Amino acid sequence: MIVPVIVPVIVPKSPLDSVIPRDTTKPPVTKADSAALRRKLIAADSIKAPLAHAERPANPDGRWLWSGEDLRSTGAVTLADLLSRIPGVTAFRANWIPAPQFIAYNGDPGRVRVFFDGVEMDAIDSRNGSVLDLATVPLWQLEEVSAERAAGELRVHLRSWRVDRTTPFTRTDMTSGSEGTNLYRGFFGRRMRNGAAIQLAAQQYSTVSPRTGGDGSSLQVFGRLGWARKRWSVDATWNHVGIDRNATVRYPLDGALTQKAGVPVFKGALGSAYGRVAWGDPDAKAAPWAQLIASTQNVGDESDTVRKWIDSTFVPRKDSTLVDTVATPRTATFAASRSQYVLAAGASRWGLDGSVTARLRAGNGRSDLSPSARLGYTRRFVSLAAYAETRGADSTRRLDATARVAPWRWLTFDGAFGSYAPAAASAGGPAFTVKRLEISTVLRGLTISGGGMSRGLTMLAAPRALDSSLVRVLTGEARGVLLGVRGRVYGDLSLDIGATWWDDSGAYRPRRDVHTGLTLDSGWPKRFPRGNFHVFAEARYDTRSPMFFPTAAGTAGATSSSTDVISARLEIRISSGTVFIQFINPNGRVYETTPGYLMPRNFTYYGLRWNFWN
Repeated sequence: MIVPVIVPVIVPKSPLDSVIPRDTTKPPVTKADSAALRRKLIAADSIKAPLAHAERPANPDGRWLWSGEDLRSTGAVTLADLLSRIPGVTAFRANWIPAPQFIAYNGDPGRVRVFFDGVEMDAIDSRNGSVLDLATVPLWQLEEVSAERAAGELRVHLRSWRVDRTTPFTRTDMTSGSEGTNLYRGFFGRRMRNGAAIQLAAQQYSTVSPRTGGDGSSLQVFGRLGWARKRWSVDATWNHVGIDRNATVRYPLDGALTQKAGVPVFKGALGSAYGRVAWGDPDAKAAPWAQLIASTQNVGDESDTVRKWIDSTFVPRKDSTLVDTVATPRTATFAASRSQYVLAAGASRWGLDGSVTARLRAGNGRSDLSPSARLGYTRRFVSLAAYAETRGADSTRRLDATARVAPWRWLTFDGAFGSYAPAAASAGGPAFTVKRLEISTVLRGLTISGGGMSRGLTMLAAPRALDSSLVRVLTGEARGVLLGVRGRVYGDLSLDIGATWWDDSGAYRPRRDVHTGLTLDSGWPKRFPRGNFHVFAEARYDTRSPMFFPTAAGTAGATSSSTDVISARLEIRISSGTVFIQFINPNGRVYETTPGYLMPRNFTYYGLRWNFWN
């Protein structure tokens, strides 16, 4: 009997096995596999609970809200540029970006308040008077700006940029243009798996204005560390604005012997920081929320030199050339700081929105508590809002009420009433009231509005950063007329006209102020259904009559002539990149918004914004 024996045979590995791969054919992808892949992608780029943001107050006049790309498409480089489009607002400045910039609301520079993430930005630099210099308010790092247009004051609410994705976000902005302008921005933000957040951003710009001065450079930095999970949020935010600004020449075209001192040299920094613990979302409906914020704000001037700009700053030589005086060393410095603590809470239900806030300020050896309350109600035909505050930064008691009633789609009534009573009439002026009433109707797609307003006897603040001789002044009653036309003209072409006429010109208040804009805003969704192409084009014409600036000598300097400015802007977005170009005063008109300070002529700037998710 033969027993078969199986002997294993070892076949040597072919050298071709290292060259020819095995069969990599995979089975077809099923629906279950696709669902698993989607879950994996979502896990790779998950959206975390958002960090807290400040309350956006109920505002029946909700037109003045800018967010996201709409905010950047306005072409506004500073907050003063953005707010100048609001009826009743008059902007004035000493020059381009670094120069001091202010706005007056209904002719009063002291009735403009700015809140950054719920913290009021106080005018702590006494050299500016009691008025906040808007050139120091960072616009570039914001995700939203909303303006609360009360009867007697303008309250501006700023929300800073936040991130909610675990995929890192970066953005780069680059701008160049006339007056030697170069501007660069960089953003980085990311959320971690555990809900933590890190954000960093910086802006650097420089300008050159040999004709008028007021040029300089600035480095601004924004940073945030935070954590959010479900309804809880904790974050710490830091802002730093460093400015190196040269002195500004006033009346540069009037001859060497009549040129005067303007805004002096400034080399210093402004900073703010806050820590916040929050629960709930102020924007969520039918849900309570609360926030506790501790903040600090400071300013310092460390200029090594200051120019002695006097009436004879430029001395003519025999050969008719001009000689500049020599800079004189200065050893004195200036610094100021203030702390602010905010406790706010609110809720919404059945169309009602309410909140209460306790704001404690501490600085210069004293502290002041400013409690306030808000109440809003919105239904289909009616929108109401009320605001009350006592002992604000200027020790004024405020009572505001605004309403919008639309009985029919083609007819709307807007009204506002405000009562303002300073704690001491000798320092803040007498108590006064402000009233406004507007009626709007719709005609062929255009909203046409008209109305009137009146302001009682009041004390006006002085923006002393523009001229140290400016003083507070008591001004009489004023009445004005408001007119507006806005809406779609044809397709994606829109028109926006806003005009204000006062019964006469006054301090910081031109008799006539008109803003006109024609806008094309379209992404042609039928041709580009993915939304990866968009065009924004705008042509503007802004005009206003002269206005006065009261000084200590009892005389009132005035802007020399009407301000007529033409501007145009074009933006083209392809996917996540946007290129833009803007023209300001292309006809080269000589004009000023503050007596003696010439604005740039034939100004052009252009650049690129690019977002990345990587």
